[in-house]
Amino acid sequence: MNEAPNNTSGLNDTFSSQPAPQSNPFTADLKGEFTSNFGTNTNAVSQIFKEGGFVNQDRTKKLIIGGVVIAVLAILLYVFWPSEEGDSVATEEGTEETAADETAGEETDEAATEETDEAATEETAETAADPAATQATEASTAASTSASSSYVPSSFASSSGTITLTEPADGSSLNYDESQGAASFSWSGGGGWIVFSRNQSMNPVSLKVPVSGNSYSFQHPWPGKWFWKVQNKSGSTEVRSFNVASPVRRNVQLSEPQAGGAIAGSGGTISWQGDSKVARYRAEFSTGDWANPAYKFSSSGNSVQTNGVPAGQYQMRVGAFSEVSGRWEYTTPVGVTVQ
Repeated sequence: MNEAPNNTSGLNDTFSSQPAPQSNPFTADLKGEFTSNFGTNTNAVSQIFKEGGFVNQDRTKKLIIGGVVIAVLAILLYVFWPSEEGDSVATEEGTEETAADETAGEETDEAATEETDEAATEETAETAADPAATQATEASTAASTSASSSYVPSSFASSSGTITLTEPADGSSLNYDESQGAASFSWSGGGGWIVFSRNQSMNPVSLKVPVSGNSYSFQHPWPGKWFWKVQNKSGSTEVRSFNVASPVRRNVQLSEPQAGGAIAGSGGTISWQGDSKVARYRAEFSTGDWANPAYKFSSSGNSVQTNGVPAGQYQMRVGAFSEVSGRWEYTTPVGVTVQ
């Protein structure tokens, strides 16, 4: 990196201990007209002296030069010297105009403030004198706030008449059956919400559905006791109950082998008596845990052939997938001997 030269430039030049010579503000303007050297060919006056017009009249020359210098300086001072009187007058006039403008603005603001205060006072007096109008305004504001903050479906808003429950009757029962359609609920009086709960108090709510007509289909409510009602903006119906019975088990009975009987490990036959609404069957062999049977044989009919079951003692059962309950249902396990 190059080093800076060793000098005293910068701030030392700006703040020197020696006072700087004062320059004449008119030097630049007069440089073209007068010079300090009368021996050079710089202007008309010096040219006269050079040619010897007043060689023998030194005093006269000095007087002429001094007079010319004084005259030029007087002219320049007259032209460039500021007029304090004019500036003072202008300043005073500007101050007076500014003061007048500020006074006018203050008067205007005071007038506007007085008008606003008078209008507010009159409005307050009118409101106080008419309490009915005040109540009407408050009621209108409350109604607007309530309407904007509450969601009401169109079907609910259009149903304001009395609703009466129709079906099912209070205390009715039905069986859980996935092979059948949905449970049907009906009423009269239009839409709103249909509400279901496991408690007669309807709390907690198990299901709440907006409805637009006079009926609702509940897809396979779980077995147990239920309570239901329908409500709209006019109110709520009475609470009714209904019971859903457990699904009826499929009646499947093992035919062979009998409990304690024997069966061939390959080619043996397992048969049973089936039932309606069964999707398929299967025979299972286990040595302990039914969560993971050792051997399973499926069939869409009422019998199945064994294949590859080692000889030994097993528990055996037959399962039927019920279309009513939607799950597997099994016969009671029996002990058999595989040969």
